[in-house]
Amino acid sequence: MFSLTENQKKLILAFFIAVLLWGYASNQTANFLNYVEEQAASFLVDVETKNLPQKYEIKSKSVERAVVRIDYISYFTKINKSEIKAYIDLQQVEPGDNMKIIEVDLPASAKLLGVDPGYMIVNIAKKIEEKDK
Repeated sequence: MFSLTENQKKLILAFFIAVLLWGYASNQTANFLNYVEEQAASFLVDVETKNLPQKYEIKSKSVERAVVRIDYISYFTKINKSEIKAYIDLQQVEPGDNMKIIEVDLPASAKLLGVDPGYMIVNIAKKIEEKDK
């Protein structure tokens, strides 16, 4: 009957582990059963405003929504539109037209490919208080 020595068993086990490691390293973005695949998606999202000082108000904005293009790796799930937040930071604004870059918050598994448009123009005015009328 055929019998393996202890060294032959270790050698076969080491070869099997080496093949598994090679397969994992060469297919980091997709495993053998193709469960994981890269996805590219575009979402039309509303652009929110943050940090507007209380003494100012927004008169007009050049755009209300932006197209956000992302790339992500899918692990049995899809990214929903509700997980993507586009906003402009109005912390340092002056009365008149202000050009602000549209920033995007994404889930950790996603990578931003682009935003169209990449910026927006916001017209800011001082608030008129009741005692000034």
